[in-house]
Amino acid sequence: MTLDTWLLYLFAILLIAISPGTMAVLSMSHGIHFGKTRSLATALGSVTSALLLMFASAAGLGALLSATEYGFTILKYCGAAYLLYLGIKLLLTKASAQGLDLQHIRGKGSPKQMFKQAFMVGISNPKDLLFFAALFPQFIDVTAPQGPQLAILALTWAIVDFSFVMIYASMANVLAPALKSSNKLHWFDRTSGGVFITLAAILVTRE
Repeated sequence: MTLDTWLLYLFAILLIAISPGTMAVLSMSHGIHFGKTRSLATALGSVTSALLLMFASAAGLGALLSATEYGFTILKYCGAAYLLYLGIKLLLTKASAQGLDLQHIRGKGSPKQMFKQAFMVGISNPKDLLFFAALFPQFIDVTAPQGPQLAILALTWAIVDFSFVMIYASMANVLAPALKSSNKLHWFDRTSGGVFITLAAILVTRE
């Protein structure tokens, strides 16, 4: 792999990581509710889903989705359904009569649940699906050994993805003390829920 190809790939995934999306919203929600340490599970879930899509793409997922008329549509609707579920769940959260107790909040939510949520959001993320199905193969030189190339691309993605999930979670966690009022936390959850539902609607209406 040439340096120019790697730099172009790095630039592309940095744009994907920086742009607001479902994983950014989920990372911020987990950062506020469960803290930075527990959000490591969120980052691992995101990285795992992305690497799975990456290796599936290398094995022919992109060609399969292109050849199968309803393949991408099914994945798209499954992803939208899960986003809708998360959005409704957040919208239905009830404001507590007490202020936000950060120590108490951090005790909720198991790493397994947080990993699962991040994995499900990541595996159905339209940005990642399109990138790995359509663009990712363009960075692989088929005339050269593919193993080392795939390892470099995977490691680069894992580092960038993990870093930005933790950045979003950490930034949100910094805001947590300002959300000691349960009303403010409640409205953050409602806003996040609205974002998830909006993204689900956008996903199903896009061609």
